[in-house]
Amino acid sequence: MKFIGRRRDVMAILGMAIMLFSLVIPGFLSVKETRISEALPVSLGSFSIVGLLSLAAASVAIFFLSYSKYAFLMGIVAGLVPLFGFFLAGSHALSIASATGPFARVSPSTGLWLLLLAGYIVVFAARRRLKDKKVLSAFLVLIPIASFLIMLVSGHLKELAIMKEYANRSDRFLEETVRHLMIAGGAVVSGVIIGVPLGIVANRSPKIEKPVFGVVNFIQTIPSIALFGLLIAPLSYLSRSLPFLREIGITGVGWAPAMIALILYSLLPIVRNTYSSLKVIPVDTVEAARAMGMSRFQVLGKVEIPISLPVVLAGVRTAAVQAVGNTTMAALIGAGGLGVFVFQGLGQAAMDLVLLGALPIVALALIVDSLMQLLIAILTPRGLVSEGADD
Repeated sequence: MKFIGRRRDVMAILGMAIMLFSLVIPGFLSVKETRISEALPVSLGSFSIVGLLSLAAASVAIFFLSYSKYAFLMGIVAGLVPLFGFFLAGSHALSIASATGPFARVSPSTGLWLLLLAGYIVVFAARRRLKDKKVLSAFLVLIPIASFLIMLVSGHLKELAIMKEYANRSDRFLEETVRHLMIAGGAVVSGVIIGVPLGIVANRSPKIEKPVFGVVNFIQTIPSIALFGLLIAPLSYLSRSLPFLREIGITGVGWAPAMIALILYSLLPIVRNTYSSLKVIPVDTVEAARAMGMSRFQVLGKVEIPISLPVVLAGVRTAAVQAVGNTTMAALIGAGGLGVFVFQGLGQAAMDLVLLGALPIVALALIVDSLMQLLIAILTPRGLVSEGADD
């Protein structure tokens, strides 16, 4: 059994090359005399030669693993490499800041972000090779994120500027994170309740199919900020005309227009996947079920839905990831969520505050995607070909 194969993984090699490049550019970290001062680059080699050599060795290991059949090992190493980069940043942030000034702040810079990007590219390459092993594929994302959370909770990164921003807003951060999840989660659940029946009806009736897909496709073409704006006027009118709506919090701004817009955005992937999954079920399978005496609803519940479930869940997965990202814009109409920090940071020209909102959104999207993959793998009936579960 050979460790090195002849087939190379071009994407993994590209990630490895970016990884090596990220280690040698001048700005692995940056340091500022104050929160809004100009950032000065700090190279990795200037504060940790051992860290530089260790990360270079890990990059070389990824290169050799890219030629091997050990895709999971390659993905794990690639996922942990950026973590080690953040570990080094947390270990040396205090000494770098002390050497700069009493109010100095140390932030991840181009090099560390490139290292994170390179790790993601290699993990993506590994997940692509593990597409038939969805549980292992999900762990390639969940293990590094869980490790990073442990490092955060331990306080190892507290000297980084982004953690100082968090320390000043820790109560608000938790509140906005919960609100972000409630808005995104509520929109997806509502989208499933509306979208799945729409997909079933569209599959049953060609007369309904065209208007349904016409509407959900049209909604998808409207930019999110425009859709939020379009909903403000009618909801304001309704809340003035029907006071009980205002009493339950439905007004022109806030969570109501945000939730409605996100529900509308979630419909296309859910309706499309439900429709497609039912469409490809062999006619012989349905007729065999009916020949056994099943009613129309029994065929739907005991045959069609179990077979189509992986593809429907793939649509829900797409809708969920989209909702986590689109909820960011909801902050512009007073709905709250992690987008609050993003837009506050942009207004104050404080990039660390922007990252305090943006990074958790990216992490949430990756977690949701991986958990949905796990759910699809668990709920896919044994023996059923699940190629359609992938978008």
